[in-house]
Amino acid sequence: MPLHGEFIPPGDKSISHRLVLISLLAEGEMIVNGLAEGDDVKTSLRIFQSLGGEARGGGNQMTLKGLDGKLRIDILKPVDLDCGNSGTTARLLAGAVAALPGFYIFDGDELLRRRPMERLVEPLRQMGACIETTSGNLPVTIIGGNSLHGIEFINQEGSAQLKGAVTLATLNATSPSYIIEPVPTRDHTEKIVNICGGQVLIHGSTLKVYPGQLTLPAEIYVPGDPSSAAFFLTGAALITDSIVTAKNMLLSGARIGFLRVLDRMGASVSISLEQEKPEPCGKVTVAYNGQLIATEVTSEEVPSLIDEVPILALAAALAKGTTIFRNMRELRFKEIDRLTGICYQLGALGVQVKIESDDLFVTGPTKLISPEILDSGHDHRLAMTLLMARFITGSNTPVRGEESISISYPSFKEELIRLNV
Repeated sequence: MPLHGEFIPPGDKSISHRLVLISLLAEGEMIVNGLAEGDDVKTSLRIFQSLGGEARGGGNQMTLKGLDGKLRIDILKPVDLDCGNSGTTARLLAGAVAALPGFYIFDGDELLRRRPMERLVEPLRQMGACIETTSGNLPVTIIGGNSLHGIEFINQEGSAQLKGAVTLATLNATSPSYIIEPVPTRDHTEKIVNICGGQVLIHGSTLKVYPGQLTLPAEIYVPGDPSSAAFFLTGAALITDSIVTAKNMLLSGARIGFLRVLDRMGASVSISLEQEKPEPCGKVTVAYNGQLIATEVTSEEVPSLIDEVPILALAAALAKGTTIFRNMRELRFKEIDRLTGICYQLGALGVQVKIESDDLFVTGPTKLISPEILDSGHDHRLAMTLLMARFITGSNTPVRGEESISISYPSFKEELIRLNV
């Protein structure tokens, strides 16, 4: 059955994390409208409060009172920071506390413990932070209070989290940092720092981050998360007679690469910008326009669609020809090795798919089959992709680990039912 109607995606997860964690370093009080309600952001909120931050309200509207870097902890005792499943929390928080007095122990669940942390701690060590991993993974310990200095950091990994960690650590350093990005990544950290009165200057591919004190704005609005909206928008491009509109969605160029891919694959994509600051947002409509055609997703595009690769791979499975996703290495460092997970689960659905080095090849069109069971590996993006595949086939195939969707989109299944009425 087709998908029809309008929906408002949950608040953007990346922006929500950063607003909460930057509040550790900023003074003042801020009303946040549209804060993401998924489990990952709840983890950042819980840690913010455990360190002495105040959070009032409920649902997607919260009032945060900043700590200005003055964490309410006993600096003589270890501070346990349970980051759950949230890599964003662990990495940004490490940068935030690297210069603050205290003995911090970062840990997380089984999946987060598998994710590499050495590439995070190396630039922080170069800044003078006292930080150690456990064989390159969590638990990570930080003995804060060292005097940090700015560095030149080349973001070869194309990771906004690494860029964000260096940026937050630099706020309490003695000199500026220069962050060079061969390929641009999402820019929410630097935007929020500037909104809070900090200074991040951008010259071409180089960011110059200055140390400085931050003050929270009185109020801020979080647009809808494009990574969450992508599942229903892409679904509309795949299912005959479908047309779906996402309202109040973030339209940052660094976050909507998946729409550009859908457009050149032949989907009907319409974008209406309704607000430009502090983040561009507006309305996006995607409609079925016949069978999609294969395309190539280049390595330069990866940062702008890294979270949407699972659902785009499903689109490629139903498109005509072989779609190539180049340089998907970053997917190996998500909740699971997401690249391998995509390959195995699409294969279970009858798709011709293979990995060569870090490139993903998906050949269609495929008549999807219904296996006895699908397994998301408790990866929320893969779980939502498999639920969409199940919806397309009309089957009741169980999806192991589907409860993980609460990490980013707790109401996903309810929204899918509503759009199918």
